[in-house]
Amino acid sequence: MNSRPARNELLKWERNDKGEAQITVTRQDTWKVKLLSKLFYVPKDRTITLDEVGSEVWQLCNGNTSVAQMIDSLRDKYKLDRKEAEVSLLSYLKTLGQKRFVGFLLEGEKQPPKGGGARARESASGKRWES
Repeated sequence: MNSRPARNELLKWERNDKGEAQITVTRQDTWKVKLLSKLFYVPKDRTITLDEVGSEVWQLCNGNTSVAQMIDSLRDKYKLDRKEAEVSLLSYLKTLGQKRFVGFLLEGEKQPPKGGGARARESASGKRWES
């Protein structure tokens, strides 16, 4: 509950005119993907649009807000009881973590540096972060 989710800085994202977060995922050029792209059409970029609640959670994944604070924020905004907000949020964060859209900073750990340096790429890829 004290971990702080942080967005993967290698992902591009923006808010659309409805206020929904749109995340753009760029295809990696591994040998498997190259092989599949010869057999099937595999787009270079894929856009994922989050709904209202998902976009709210995405905004809160700034590396400064703890999971407990996120639960309180969702409870207040959407009038949920604590258990409902906790279960839904933890499940959603688990999914985002498995897809490497977010990493989890632990107590005392600083947010990865901005600007796309080698250390930022390493952290954003999930190698150093705890899931």
